[in-house]
Amino acid sequence: MHVGSNFICELNCDKHDVGHKELKALEQKITGMLLSTKGKTCKTLITTMPMVAIDAYFSAENVRSELKWIIDVATNATNLDKVNAIQAELEERVVKGKVFAPLSITFAIEGKPVLDGASRSLSSLAFNSNSTYIVGNVLTFVAICRMLGIKTFLFSSRLSVKEINQKSLARQRLAMEDVEVRVIFDDEIGLNVADIVHLFKKSALFDTALNLPHVSEGNNLSGEGDFPLRPFILQLIKDTDIESFGGVNFDAKHVKVSESTITTQYVLFKLLVGAVAGAGTQEYSKMPKDITLESGESLTSILAGGYMSNISAFMRGWLKPLKESFVCNRSGYQLSPQVWQALGLVIYQLVKDGMSSNELENAGLALGKLDYSKNAKHWKNCSVMELDAQGRLYKNAANSTRQFRFGLQEYFLKVISDEACN
Repeated sequence: MHVGSNFICELNCDKHDVGHKELKALEQKITGMLLSTKGKTCKTLITTMPMVAIDAYFSAENVRSELKWIIDVATNATNLDKVNAIQAELEERVVKGKVFAPLSITFAIEGKPVLDGASRSLSSLAFNSNSTYIVGNVLTFVAICRMLGIKTFLFSSRLSVKEINQKSLARQRLAMEDVEVRVIFDDEIGLNVADIVHLFKKSALFDTALNLPHVSEGNNLSGEGDFPLRPFILQLIKDTDIESFGGVNFDAKHVKVSESTITTQYVLFKLLVGAVAGAGTQEYSKMPKDITLESGESLTSILAGGYMSNISAFMRGWLKPLKESFVCNRSGYQLSPQVWQALGLVIYQLVKDGMSSNELENAGLALGKLDYSKNAKHWKNCSVMELDAQGRLYKNAANSTRQFRFGLQEYFLKVISDEACN
């Protein structure tokens, strides 16, 4: 599973020779193992090649203009230290010959490359090197390029002539060291700019070495970026086994009827804030920031101090009776972000009233037994619901989403109170 013989010219090519770029053919062909998923057009080809050959096949300088701001953010001392540490490790591994894990880097190809032999054990892929973009293990790739004197889009300064001479043995050995290369492509529809940007952002989330400080909410890598409440959202998902009900969408603000997920990371964030701090804080809270309450305590310290058990208990109770409706009634109010946020406000009030974990679970259960269909008759008892023009479905009758959440909270608390009295 090695690249073909057409990289040989590259091996004999002086990286600092003017003719280097001329020798670098644009049309490339690699052979490797194909990974594909039934029904999906996006595929991955996995191969190996000597590090020195990477520059012959893939672009080290290509970066989408849409990602320039991320590259600016990534150009910081922390990442430079990491690149230097990777370089030192690379030198050590080729000189000392100790046990080490193989390196792996991931590229994506824009447009439609040509796939050959998808039915055989090994497949070939023909593509234009100018259409390739690094999307995974960026810092490792940058470190390799710096060692080999190849210019990249990040920390572009290469080794000096003195350093090259000093490290010539390490460089020579490293140049011939194999690296695993994964190539993501779509030979049927083709990857577009948005796909490349998406892959880079997603890979950066898994590339834990990449430090991107001061990334504001608007520029957040995605819903999966690190933020103060993320550990507690993950805990809630685990505590309530949300995955078994359909799971959580980490990318979108709200769930889509066409999907199987039942809520989003963003909605769970709002639910947690509402459950601890009430309506006002819920409305204005932003994901990247921890919240300081009037008491002087931070929201995360309250959640870490045992409050999570209240939220998890209530949500466990609420989810249980709704398992079927999450699948069969995707247009019901059980998927509404406003309903989920209102549940947070219900928890806030019930905890304030001194409910125990068991009582909270029973309260959640009482609400979970409601019919969340939009034509359910009980909605007429909710002050912020009214029938549509056809008189069939109940809809939001409030003047704002905030009012709607208040009205739902009020109604849900009444349902719980009535249940307790019966």
